Amino acid sequence: MEFNSTGGMRSPFSPRVRQSISGRRPIGMGSAKKNSKFMQQSEQQTGEIVYKTPFTSLETYGTPLPVMVTETLTFPSSEVSVRLSSCGWCWAVCGRKVLAWPWDTSLPAATARDLTLPQTDLAHKADLVVLFYENDAQLPSCIGVSPEGVVRYWSSVGAEGASCDVSCELAGQECDRLIQAKDGLLLATTTCTLVRITTTKEARPSVVCQTLRPPSGWLGGLGRRVSVLFFGSMPANHDTKLVKVVLLSSPRADEQVTDKECVALVAGGPVVQLWEDGDVREVALRRPLCDALARTHLAPAGELSGLEVCALDAEPHPAGGLLLLLLLTVAAPRAPDARYALAHVSLESEDRVRVLSAWCVRGARSETPPRCLPLQPPLVYNSDAIIGVAPSVKDQPDVLEVSSEGDSILVACQAGGRALVFTRRHGVLLLRTADHAGQQHAPCINYSSAPPRRRSLCDTPLGSPCPSDVLDGNLTLYEIDPNEVVAISGDAVGKLKSAFLYHVRGQQASAAGLVAELAGRLDPAATDRPLDRTVLSVLREMMDDAPAGDPRWKLPSGAATRVSLGSSFSLQAAAQLHDKQKVYNMFLEFLRSRGLWRRLGTVTRASNKRSPAENGEGVSSTQHEVCALGERLAAARALQRLHQAGAPLVDAALHHVTAGLERAPGLEDEPVLEALRAGALSAADVCWRRVSRVLRVLTALCSLPPPPHDARAAASHAHHALVAVNVSPRPPASTYRASPLLRSPSPLVSMFQSVVSAMQAYRSQCDAAPPRAAPSLAPHALLPSLCSLHTRAVTECARKCPDASLRSQLLEEASSLARFILLEAEPLSEGRTAHLYEKIRSDTIQPYLAEGQTERAAVLAEKFKDFELLIQMCVDRHDLEKLDAYMEQYEEEGFPEKTFAWLASRGGRMCALLVRSVGARVPRRLESWLSAAPDRLALRTLHALAQGELDLATELFAELADNENVYVNRMAVSGIGIARITRVLSETQHSLFQTAASLSKLCSLAGGSQQAAGRVCRAFSVVRQHRALPAAISRRYALDQHEPKLFAPEELIQMYIECESRSLTEYDYKKALDLTELVTDPERRDDLRLKVWCACIRTDDWSRARVDAPELEMKDKMFFRLLDLVHLMGQAGGVGVSVRLIYVTAAGGELEVLLPPLEVLLAAPEMEALADDPRALYLLKYGYQCVAAQHDDQ
Repeated sequence: MEFNSTGGMRSPFSPRVRQSISGRRPIGMGSAKKNSKFMQQSEQQTGEIVYKTPFTSLETYGTPLPVMVTETLTFPSSEVSVRLSSCGWCWAVCGRKVLAWPWDTSLPAATARDLTLPQTDLAHKADLVVLFYENDAQLPSCIGVSPEGVVRYWSSVGAEGASCDVSCELAGQECDRLIQAKDGLLLATTTCTLVRITTTKEARPSVVCQTLRPPSGWLGGLGRRVSVLFFGSMPANHDTKLVKVVLLSSPRADEQVTDKECVALVAGGPVVQLWEDGDVREVALRRPLCDALARTHLAPAGELSGLEVCALDAEPHPAGGLLLLLLLTVAAPRAPDARYALAHVSLESEDRVRVLSAWCVRGARSETPPRCLPLQPPLVYNSDAIIGVAPSVKDQPDVLEVSSEGDSILVACQAGGRALVFTRRHGVLLLRTADHAGQQHAPCINYSSAPPRRRSLCDTPLGSPCPSDVLDGNLTLYEIDPNEVVAISGDAVGKLKSAFLYHVRGQQASAAGLVAELAGRLDPAATDRPLDRTVLSVLREMMDDAPAGDPRWKLPSGAATRVSLGSSFSLQAAAQLHDKQKVYNMFLEFLRSRGLWRRLGTVTRASNKRSPAENGEGVSSTQHEVCALGERLAAARALQRLHQAGAPLVDAALHHVTAGLERAPGLEDEPVLEALRAGALSAADVCWRRVSRVLRVLTALCSLPPPPHDARAAASHAHHALVAVNVSPRPPASTYRASPLLRSPSPLVSMFQSVVSAMQAYRSQCDAAPPRAAPSLAPHALLPSLCSLHTRAVTECARKCPDASLRSQLLEEASSLARFILLEAEPLSEGRTAHLYEKIRSDTIQPYLAEGQTERAAVLAEKFKDFELLIQMCVDRHDLEKLDAYMEQYEEEGFPEKTFAWLASRGGRMCALLVRSVGARVPRRLESWLSAAPDRLALRTLHALAQGELDLATELFAELADNENVYVNRMAVSGIGIARITRVLSETQHSLFQTAASLSKLCSLAGGSQQAAGRVCRAFSVVRQHRALPAAISRRYALDQHEPKLFAPEELIQMYIECESRSLTEYDYKKALDLTELVTDPERRDDLRLKVWCACIRTDDWSRARVDAPELEMKDKMFFRLLDLVHLMGQAGGVGVSVRLIYVTAAGGELEVLLPPLEVLLAAPEMEALADDPRALYLLKYGYQCVAAQHDDQ
């Protein structure tokens, strides 16, 4: 490898000239840097500039937003409000949820804490929540107040479930503000009632609420209006409604006591109520303000009564006194004119109020009311912009807009001597201001002699550089002539690069012409279109370009299209990645401004042997692929900061990656491998250069083995690995003791960031269209590696760790990693890969249950909709109230049906729980689910019975009995209880037919359907006939086993007919005749009856019959005994099959029906032999005559 190339030896500090593609250097083309008003601040700037005007900038500051906060801000379920505290913490309120996290990097790192505010019918807001430290605690305490006055106190935000509630007696007043004072917290209502809240920990943590009242006799000289203002006994109007609670330095403070506070309640009037040392005084500000502002806002002929003043916001002024933001309404002849103004008011004198200064504010129009920021001079902001005060009417105000980027400002304040702004997309940002001469006065501005200003804003939400920064960086693209690229390159890649270079240089016509050639006619439904592939190819080259200013790298040569747009002259890895971030943002701004972003389609992502850990498979939108490269760039920058801070695990992962390059040829260029072997390049150099493959560093980090023997060391190793992947805490001193430059916590805190949080924060800013390709599940891919690290950390390292504190930290970091894993796996949740996603989700959440971390498991299961796990947790803990809440919360997503299916599939006690408890809460929905599938008929029957629906229960029992056609003694499941009818079924086993028939009869007697009961009784008679079969038949057909088969009535009759055993009696044949009543076909029924009689006749020996004594012979023959039995049962009002409800006949009528005529009997084929026997023929005719004579006598 050539390490002494000319390009590589160029000093990054020497004057640069534009690079020539053909090797020629143009004369006189040296770059001239533009003067920037922020050049003198560059050394002190620590964050990236996100928004900027010539006099104001917002740059990144503090810790990155946690994932939970980013999701809440991006997809809020209700209105979101945010506040920053000087204690270093920030909190966001959305609905009843409070998300608190530290923004100050000097604090120990902690994840976002999720707290729940008291129930309310009104809307919660961040103004009624305060975080504060007590007694040098590790984590702050929190107090939240509902608008109705219910105070909830957490002694530590780390104990989300440990809180106490105390109600303030406010007589129906609405709470408006909660602030922290020196002697406790102060709660103010909309009608200016003041309550002091103090904490106590005598027995257990609690709070004490004390309503502050003026001294005795103080109201004697005041009118009704003042008492209303103080105690809110009348409805508040606009003049008396609270605007702000401000803590001011007491004007009575002397030299010995300088820390006295004065509480100022500012009402819209404007009226100020001052509380100081138990004394209260009211100050009316309308007249002094009108006098001070009348000259500016009223015409010479105008009257003072034509000016209306209303207070919108108030802050303590840095020079003392009160800073008021006012709304001025001038009664003009045609239409009222509304304007904004700022006023500095002194309240030191009890005799009169002095207005020290006032400013007119222009450019603050917005749907949301503006607020003021007490700098010198002050600023005004709303949700759309930050507005400076113009020094004169002719000058334009300095306006820094964020709404054009889809962003919005949620709050701005001063904390720790800095001006901080919180935006929805970027979180905490540092506000820097400067005057026209470039002097830095952060956080103050001097507009006294500023010239007229031209607004210059950053045009992309990802932080594109402003025009004044175009030539300030180390990027080589500024020195590349796009005309040469166009001249020697005609392919799509060269045209896109040339168009981008023209765009950077402001040659918009040339850029538009090349873009038109590239875009042309595109098929919206096509995949892998040339435009999409070209955009991704150019971006990947940018991400993987080698630094041009580093002499150790050989500059690429060859085709003209291989122009290094992402190359940097810098020698530092952090600056090189910063430059790649800059060119990436510029390229995205180019795609958007030229209309290419919305025209991007989809590409096919296939496994790549050169980067197996980064690539999945499937179709993905090109926008997602572009944003994925941005995520990797954010990950690379975060990892590089960790490595620069001295993280040994990151260093080990880098060496692991480069060792893998040696073992797998083809993954890296051979000159790079030669430089690695020679020691010219380090492992970090190679890994930070290939941004598109930076995820292999995370994969290697996950695979680093822990110490084998020391359980605490293994847990610490896992914790630090998760920290490197997942969080941004201050590292333990023992971990980085080897780095003397990092023993001070300041550089550590500034370097450490969250890799995963950086990627997710970047993803939340991208407006990429679906779909997103599924991640790779190869053994060495990123997602399986993260899953393995997570499982090992929870099930092995945390379980064996003897240190409770370290174990808690490890589980906290593991839960954050679990959220990232499941978010990455979400593309697998649809289609044929849904089962893979469910398995990953189960394998990720289940270990927390095994470790007893049910709350963490529940949070993950709720977020990622693992309904089966939520059901299991509720059932195992017998928490049916929580189960009801889930069914209501996820009703639209089918949670009740999933609950029914889960309980029904487990049988026994779970089915009883379904019918008795769960079904009783949602009976209609359970009935719909049970009726949707025929295999749920048994449970549906029991549910109807439990609900007291007897008609439906009767029908279902009948259907249940009709459907059973396989076994006679099919046993009901033990443990299913039937309320109010029988408890025996839940403990013992019974025949399904017998149970169904018995219950059907009970239901019919209680008012159920008689027809359905008859159907059940017919089936029940079949069961009785099965159990009444003679022993000879049971043995012959093997019906004496435990589960005998169920036969139809015709089959049972045929068994009697074919049985040749002499053990059968007339009672057995009578059963066969009874069974013929269950045959529905009349002809078939008569034929079977005939065969039964024939079988009964052939049972006896007729050849030796005595004809001299026929009466005696008839008593010995089976046929005549059967006749007598049928006749006797008919005389008793015979019941054909022992079912009185159906088969009742008249006396003797049954014999006429059952006995066939003699001619028919003798003509039967079975009677052919006996028909020729005169003895048998005589006895049969004699018997028939006796029957006929007896019938005539009756």
